[in-house]
Amino acid sequence: MMSEQYLTSVDYKDAYPAKDMVELLIRNSERYAGKDLYYLLEDGITETERITHDEAFVKARSVAAELQAHGSKGDRVLLLFPTGLEFVISLFACFLSGKIAVPAYPPHRRKSNQRFFSIIDDANPSIILTTDRIHGDLEFIEKEHKMLERIVKLTYGGIRLDQPESWVNPGISKDDIAFLQYTSGSTGSPNGVMVSHGNIIHNSECIKRSFGFDEHLRGINWLPNFHDMGLIGCLIQPAYVGGMNIIIPPLKFLQSPLNWYRGISKYRATNAGGPNFAYDYSAEKVSDEDIKDLDLSSISTLYCGAEPIRAETFDNFTKKFKTANFRSVQFYPCYGLAESVLIASGGDFKLKPIYYEVNAKALEKNKVIPVKGGKEGRILTACGYPWMGMSISIIDPDTRTPAPINEIGEIWLNGPSVAKGYWNDPEGTEKTFNASIVGKEGSSWLRTGDLGFIHDGQLYVTGRLKDLIIIRGSNFFPNDIEYSAENSNIALRKNASAAFSADIDGEEKLILLAEVERSHMHDLVENEIFEDIRSSIFAEHGIQAHALTLVRPGSTLKTSSGKIQRFAMKKAWINDELNVLASWTMKKDTSNLTSEIGVRPEFLREWMINWMAQQLELDPGKIDPDKPVSAYGLDSITAVSLERDVNKQFGVEWPIESFLKENSVNMLVEEGIELLREKK
Repeated sequence: MMSEQYLTSVDYKDAYPAKDMVELLIRNSERYAGKDLYYLLEDGITETERITHDEAFVKARSVAAELQAHGSKGDRVLLLFPTGLEFVISLFACFLSGKIAVPAYPPHRRKSNQRFFSIIDDANPSIILTTDRIHGDLEFIEKEHKMLERIVKLTYGGIRLDQPESWVNPGISKDDIAFLQYTSGSTGSPNGVMVSHGNIIHNSECIKRSFGFDEHLRGINWLPNFHDMGLIGCLIQPAYVGGMNIIIPPLKFLQSPLNWYRGISKYRATNAGGPNFAYDYSAEKVSDEDIKDLDLSSISTLYCGAEPIRAETFDNFTKKFKTANFRSVQFYPCYGLAESVLIASGGDFKLKPIYYEVNAKALEKNKVIPVKGGKEGRILTACGYPWMGMSISIIDPDTRTPAPINEIGEIWLNGPSVAKGYWNDPEGTEKTFNASIVGKEGSSWLRTGDLGFIHDGQLYVTGRLKDLIIIRGSNFFPNDIEYSAENSNIALRKNASAAFSADIDGEEKLILLAEVERSHMHDLVENEIFEDIRSSIFAEHGIQAHALTLVRPGSTLKTSSGKIQRFAMKKAWINDELNVLASWTMKKDTSNLTSEIGVRPEFLREWMINWMAQQLELDPGKIDPDKPVSAYGLDSITAVSLERDVNKQFGVEWPIESFLKENSVNMLVEEGIELLREKK
């Protein structure tokens, strides 16, 4: 395959410390007894809990014993936890009990829980293990889903943690499924990736070797429990190598990214990371004055993955944090996906990131033509190469033959990290995990759905074959967003809209184009339609639209079979070739938001409404102070901005959770006035 785009690696068979996670946890609990494994910084700053390798093993065995008292080996256990030690101990307990862990985002008692219910239907768990508070939420929503009533519900707080002797080794094999990783796929048909014990061990060794980890690993991370990067990279990897990890809740990073970097400085962390947006967000939110007090020199690998990796982001971050002793060589770009557990490729951590400038116009035509400077250039970031017996091929997705050199194709993977398939979906498994290269039949390959090419021994990822939208590290299916938009207002045509993402000022943003019904052409209330679309998209998917365009009937391009041609619609939008009726774009100008005013309830109410109106481009008169603020499209980052500005303006320490719950402006005002009284 030397003339083709192909990378492979040697699998060192004697490198693995254990064949499965049970054997690994037993071994490392003895080898690293007394050594810290996890710290929890519950508020992002203060250490509230810590646990050693052996202490975690004792507690996990106790929880495993309780799980073994219910059901059989191979049963699914749905894990519903906030960030913290209870989750990771429960995860290890599933491994030790022989049951299959299903990490998931906890449901909300007052929001749409369609994705949660879809996971319940697909995984069919026999047990839910959770906290007392979340257990209360489950009781509240049981009436929405009858299946919840028959599932055994256990609370972590109700389990004795001093009964490790009751645990029975279940006799795990490397091919047994350890957990189901539900990808951020369509809410109607979630994909539960079946990750085996052997998959975890192999991918953990890939991470160890590519990152240069050993027992001296000291990570500090804020990524979610149920995200593969947070689960495998932040929680399992330190247990694998005998290192440790400092845990920060994701919300605390969003609230103040400075805390993450202060933690790196304080604990002399050697590893940290996140999606590309995290570094843009940090460069924007952390002040030059605060950076002077930081020291990031201890970091060996500040990794970046989960979404397009931008050279401009790396450059801006390096310049911004230069006074904190950060150097570009500390950045570690990598590529991976849940279907291969986590990492698929990564380079030499001791070297600076590698870039390759190519012609942007040629790239759109799947051609790779190098250029040097100029407006036509696009700088791509290399994502390294495979490790430990993994192989990468670039394949023409239509012919399933190897793509020629200097042409873009689909990235296919082969090797021990590739998962067993999708749970309860033999058709999807066969299509995605058991692909064969024409002319080279005999081995199965994983079709990643990602596009890229290989140059000078490095993988470059250029985009998506599928219509998946990736924003701030989270995946969204366009058909789900389109469905939400089309059903938000009677003036919009069904099955006639296109959702996609676009690069706006170096960040992927959500764009939606929607056809208007012919019967509503002459009485179009465009502002009302835009508000309905935005509210619906946020309520059901948790993201804000950046630009909305209403087009004339018949404007949406479709295939002969009626499928939306999203790529063609995006191209038409970029080139101003649409039959536009009305458009709306989110503005960034939020200047002069704060002014010195009183703290009477009416002033506080007016300030909040005006802040929301300017930030979200709404008419202040249309913001109902009794309606939940989330209904107006406040995502978590915008809510954090509101919390910070209002606290700064009025000197009130509202808890951030107040702005993320189903609170209205009036409820927030009432809470704020009470906090002011307590302060006095």
